[in-house]
Amino acid sequence: MAGFDLHRYLDRFPEVCKRKFGRTYSLHTLEKKFEPLRTGKRWLVAKDVSNIFDPAATPFARYWAKPSEKELDQVLKSARLALGPVPADPRALVNRALEVLHSIGLVSLVLRFVHPDRFGVFSTPLLNLLQVQCPSTVELYVTYCEELRVWKAHFGLPSVAETETALWTYHELAAGDAQAPATTDIQGDFDADVWVQRRRVAQILRPFFKKYGRLELARILAYEDPKLAGMIAGEEYERLLRFAARRLAGGIRLGVKGAIEELFRRLHAAGHVSLEEITMLRRAWEIRCAAVHPEEAPSPEEVEIMIDTLARLCRPWEQV
Repeated sequence: MAGFDLHRYLDRFPEVCKRKFGRTYSLHTLEKKFEPLRTGKRWLVAKDVSNIFDPAATPFARYWAKPSEKELDQVLKSARLALGPVPADPRALVNRALEVLHSIGLVSLVLRFVHPDRFGVFSTPLLNLLQVQCPSTVELYVTYCEELRVWKAHFGLPSVAETETALWTYHELAAGDAQAPATTDIQGDFDADVWVQRRRVAQILRPFFKKYGRLELARILAYEDPKLAGMIAGEEYERLLRFAARRLAGGIRLGVKGAIEELFRRLHAAGHVSLEEITMLRRAWEIRCAAVHPEEAPSPEEVEIMIDTLARLCRPWEQV
């Protein structure tokens, strides 16, 4: 399988623009006009912003309202907004521009042309495509651009801005909005690319992995995929049993027939669990076995019973 070829969609950008807008655009030409801002040789002026909204230069006026050039001129003359070079923490630059321009969309358009190697246009469809999620607007935009840099490097594209352009082109074609004839299974290539899906899943799951432990993750997943949740909780159960065998039961060896029952017996003899609690531990072990065997599957309620048992009875062993 050839995989997803993002570079191919950058090449199709003129074709999609011609079909969608009736013309093509040379975004590189506009980037050259912003070179003095890139190096910090001058401040941003209202004419720069007007150039971005020129319908002969870009299609962006179709998606964002063009600011009043007169009002913006007054604001920018007072603010003296310098945009280059990019500081070590790009959030500082985005925050400074946002304080003056008051719109993350407008900020992204400006930064996309001032620093095409670092920034792309803020796009809700592409945020959804990449699955980037953050609690604040600035953090969201910076993280989005950082993710575009990862895609740029992986697919060998010239800049972050062109990576965003290529993804926009793909989105338009996949959604059918460009009215272009489908020559390949566009959506299928994207969905089947393992690297692409790993990046997308990581954006969703990474915050959960950072915030929650194994049992908490298992509880969250219990009603979405009880078998997977049971496997996660079951692995934590085994870890806790190994800890108990090593530290609380004289180093008993697990993994042999009857070892689990012998461990429970020793834990009871040492006063770590009651007979009633051993019954609960056995039930949790049965649920764990159902989760790891292909022909069986625990219910969401059973998985929660196992998680509750581990949280109440097993985790305190590590505090003894």
